[in-house]
Amino acid sequence: MMIKGKVAVFCGSMYGPDKSHTKLAQDITTYLVKNNYGIVYGGSQSGIMGVVANTALALGGHVTGIIPNFLDGREKIHQKLNKIFITKTMEERKKKFLALSDIFIALPGGGGTIEEIALVVSANQLNIIKNKRMIIYNYKKYWDPLIKQYLQLPSMKYARNDVIKFISVCKNMEELSKILSKIKI
Repeated sequence: MMIKGKVAVFCGSMYGPDKSHTKLAQDITTYLVKNNYGIVYGGSQSGIMGVVANTALALGGHVTGIIPNFLDGREKIHQKLNKIFITKTMEERKKKFLALSDIFIALPGGGGTIEEIALVVSANQLNIIKNKRMIIYNYKKYWDPLIKQYLQLPSMKYARNDVIKFISVCKNMEELSKILSKIKI
């Protein structure tokens, strides 16, 4: 399989309260693999992260994990990935995500997912990465408060207007497909 590009999937190392988040992760991962995208993710076999990796692997997709070694006791490093990068620090992990990934998608998640969204948006604004799209999958309005905050930053004079151009928001697979079809890698 020829990989079209590498998509970082940001999501939780836990399952969260809504069982439909697991199904969402399976559906999005299935779509990505069937459309020849490689998966880059947090390297854990726990929670929604494990669902993403296991779904992609079951479909014959290419999965790259990036995890700091100190998280192994907490999240368990996935042992069956095509490629695993074990870093010493979270900072190294973040840099590796930015370097390896062409596109970023955030599913429902926790504080780590919020931090990863902010990392990608900030790295784009500072030209650390060049126009790599941050897609926020706003499933059941999960990310509404965060999206609202980003949208008001320019008018509050805490960000340039270009902050918005690095973020795409979708709420279903059709919208995600449309966004991905417009991205040139």
